[in-house]
Amino acid sequence: MPILSFTRDEVEAEADARPWKRQTEFREEIQPDEMADTAAVYARAAGEADDAGDLARGATEVSAESGSLDGDALVDADGRIRTTARGLQGNGEDMDAVVGYVVRAMNRALDADEEVHDIVLAEGGLDTKYIEHLNAAITEWNGWQAALEARLRPEGGVLLGPPAPLTITYGGEYAMVWPRMVSVGNYQYDLPAGFDGRIRQKYLKKAATDAKTADGEITDALDAYRSKLAEYGQELGDLGYDLSDGPLGLWTTQPMGEYAADRLVEEMNKDHPDPEALLRWTETLDAIGLGIYDPDQPDKPLREMTAAERDYLSAFYGRLDKDELALLGSLADGKGLDPGVAGTRFAAAQRVADGLMMLMNPEDGGYDPSTAAGREQMPAAVRDFLYGDRQAFIDGFVDVSLPNRGGPDDAYWDALRDFNGFGQLMGAASVAPGDAFAKDMAHTAVNIQGLTQYHYFDGGYGDIPNTGSNGLLQAVSLNTDASADLLNDKAFREGALGVHWEDSTGVGALVRSGTTVPEGVGHNDPEAEKYVHAAYNVLEYAAGHDKDILGTRNHNISEYGPIDHTGLQDAIGDTALQYMDMISKGGTKSEFASSADGFTDLNLHGRDYRYSFDLSDADRESLFKIMNQSGGDVREEFFGGVGQWQEMAAHDAFRRDMEAQGQPDGQRRGESSVFDHIGRIAGTVQYVQEVDPVADTSKNQFTGYAAISTAASVINTIGDFGKGNLVGQLAAFGLTEGLRYTLPDGAAAVDKAQWEAVNWGDVSARTTVAYAAQRAEYGGAQDHEIPTPSKGGFNQTDVIESVRNIEGDAYGHYSQALINAYNRAAEPRD
Repeated sequence: MPILSFTRDEVEAEADARPWKRQTEFREEIQPDEMADTAAVYARAAGEADDAGDLARGATEVSAESGSLDGDALVDADGRIRTTARGLQGNGEDMDAVVGYVVRAMNRALDADEEVHDIVLAEGGLDTKYIEHLNAAITEWNGWQAALEARLRPEGGVLLGPPAPLTITYGGEYAMVWPRMVSVGNYQYDLPAGFDGRIRQKYLKKAATDAKTADGEITDALDAYRSKLAEYGQELGDLGYDLSDGPLGLWTTQPMGEYAADRLVEEMNKDHPDPEALLRWTETLDAIGLGIYDPDQPDKPLREMTAAERDYLSAFYGRLDKDELALLGSLADGKGLDPGVAGTRFAAAQRVADGLMMLMNPEDGGYDPSTAAGREQMPAAVRDFLYGDRQAFIDGFVDVSLPNRGGPDDAYWDALRDFNGFGQLMGAASVAPGDAFAKDMAHTAVNIQGLTQYHYFDGGYGDIPNTGSNGLLQAVSLNTDASADLLNDKAFREGALGVHWEDSTGVGALVRSGTTVPEGVGHNDPEAEKYVHAAYNVLEYAAGHDKDILGTRNHNISEYGPIDHTGLQDAIGDTALQYMDMISKGGTKSEFASSADGFTDLNLHGRDYRYSFDLSDADRESLFKIMNQSGGDVREEFFGGVGQWQEMAAHDAFRRDMEAQGQPDGQRRGESSVFDHIGRIAGTVQYVQEVDPVADTSKNQFTGYAAISTAASVINTIGDFGKGNLVGQLAAFGLTEGLRYTLPDGAAAVDKAQWEAVNWGDVSARTTVAYAAQRAEYGGAQDHEIPTPSKGGFNQTDVIESVRNIEGDAYGHYSQALINAYNRAAEPRD
C-alpha cells in the first residue's frame, strides 16, 4: 500500500512553524468559552468595589461563589461582551473607565481568537488546504496508476516476451516504468519504488508552505492583539487596577511575558527608545510587584505570587540573553537625558530588576537559588552572571604593575561591560532580594571587585571601571537580614572591606543595612542580635584595618585608577554614631556580648541590653583617626554627629535624673556614667586631632552646612531643641567651631592660644552639655544665659564663664565626671 498521508504535526515540522498548535494554545490562553462568565463576575464586582484597586480582588472573591449573574445575559448576538444597565457598570468615573478597559480587553481577546480560528479552521483556511493537499496526493497517485494501466491495457498488465521499459505521463510530467519479473518469462509493471514517497513529499511541502503563511498571519493577529492588550494594561495600571489579580488573567500569560520581553529589547535597541513604550512593556512586571509587595515594606511580601505570575516572570526573563539583560541596565543611567525621560527609563529598569528579585525569592513564591532545582529554574542569563565561568576575567587579568606584561584583553573588557550592565540593572531595584539570591549577588560583587581593582584606567589598557559590583551591593542592601549575615561572615567581611573600590556607595549601603536594627524590632529582641553583632564586627575590623577603610593599603593604588572610599567611610561613621553609647564606655578589650536570658549591659544611658559590645580605648581612637582622615564631607559630618550625640546623651540623662528625684535612694540610678562617657568621647576627639592632624587645613574647619542634614538623619532631629540659641542655629556643627567662624568682626585678633584651647578643649563638650541642661530645665540651668554669636558684643571668655556658672549651680558633680574622663582620654601617650 502506498503511504501518501501526512499529519498536521509533520506539516508543522516541515514548515518549522506551529499554526495548529498556536491556535489551540491561544484558545487555552484566553479561554473564550469562559469569557461570558468572567464578564458576569466582573459585573458583580464592579457594583460592589469601592475603587479600581478592589475590582480585581472582588472579582476573585465573586468567582469563588455560586449564583453569579447569568453570563449569557452579557453576551450579544455576535458573541461579544456588552455593557448593560444590568451588567458591567462601575461606581464613579474611574471605575467606569476601568470596567470599560476590562470589557475592551475581553472583546479584543475574543476578536483575536476568532481571527486565529478562521486562519486555521474556517472554510478555506489552513485546515481546509491541508485536507486538499492530502486528497491531491491520493488523486495524483491514482492518476499515475491510471496512466500505467492505460499504457498496459492491450497486454493486460503482463508482458510476454523480452521486457522493455515504458514511459507514462500524467499532468504534464513523465515517468519511466521498468518491468518486474513475476515468473519465468513473465513480467509485470508497477510504479517505481518510492514513487508514493515523492508524491507525499511534494504535497507535504505545499502544505508546509501554506502552514508558514498561516503562521505568519497568526503572528500578525496575535501581535496586534498583544500590543493592544498592553495598551489597555498601561491605562488600567494608571487607573490603579491590578493586572495580575482577578480571574481575567489575560496580562499574565506566558506568551504575553515572552512578547513583552521581545518588545522591550526591541525598543531598547533603538537610538531613542520611546519612554511610554518602555513603561508599556514593563507594566505587568509592575503590576505583579504591586500585588505582592507593599512599597513601604519592600522586604516583606504580602502574599505569594500565583503560578501564572511566576510563569509570566519565567517566560519574560527566559527571553533575555546576557547581552540583552546587560543592555537593559543602561535604562538606569540617566546621564545627559531630560529628567522626565531619565525618570521613565529608570522606572522601567526598576521594574525589570524587581521582577528578577521576586522570581528568585522563595518567600514570595519564587524559586530558591540555594537549591539545585532553584538554580535550574533561574533565567540562564542571570545564572551565568552569578555562577558563570570567571575565566574571562582571570585570563584577562595581568599584574600590570610589572613592566612589559601587557594588560587585560578584549574578552576581559567585554565581560566587564556586560557585568556592569547587569549590576547597574540590579542596583535600580526597589524590592529586596531573597536571602540566597542576595548572598550570591554579594559574593559575586566582591569577587569581581577583587579581580578588577588593579586594572589600568589611564595606562593604555582601557578606561572601563567596575560599576557592576557597586550596583549589586546596592541591591543586596535592600535585604537587611542578608546584609547582617554577610557582615557577620568573616571571609565576606574581610573581602568586602579589604578591597579597593572605585565607588564604595554600594558596600557602604550594605554596611548601613546590616548594622541597623530594623524598625519594629526591639533592641532586646532575638532578631536584633545579628545587627548589633554586625556593627561590632564592622567597627572592630575598621579600627584594626584603617588603611583598608581609607583606601591606602596599597600606596601605589592611584596608578591603577580612581579610588573613592568616602561611601564606605560615611557608613562606618554612621554606624559608630548609632552605637556611640557602647563605644563611649571605654576599656582595654574589644568584644561582643550576648545573653539569652539576662543582660550584658545594665543602665547604659538609661537602657538595659541583652546584646552589646565593648570597643577598647585603642580601637576607639583608631576609629576616630579614620574619621579624621576621611574624604569628602565624612569628617565634618561625623564630628558634627558626635556633638549632637553629646547633647542628646546629656539631655536624656538630665531628664532621667529629674524623673528619679524624690524616689527612695534605692530606686535612683545615678547618671554620672553618662557624663563620664561624654568626656571620654570629647577627650578622644581632642587626642586624635593632636596626634593625627589633617594636612588639608580646610578640613579642620566645620564650614559646610551639608553636614547638618546628614548628621541629623543619623542621630534624629532634635524636636524643638535650640530655638533661638547657638546650637539651634548651627545644628550638626561642633559648638566651638560655630563660635570660631561666626564671631563678629575683630574675632581674628583674638589670642591664638585662647582659641586653640576652646577649639579642641573640653569647653566644647561642656558648653554642649550646658545647652542640654537648659533644654531639659535641669537644676535651674535655664535661668542662665549663654552668649550667642548672633547677638555679638561678647568674647570667648563670656561663654566659658557662663558655662562654669551653670555647672556650679546645676550639676557640678556631673561636670566633674566629664572633665576627669576628658583628661584621661586626651592626655598625651608615651
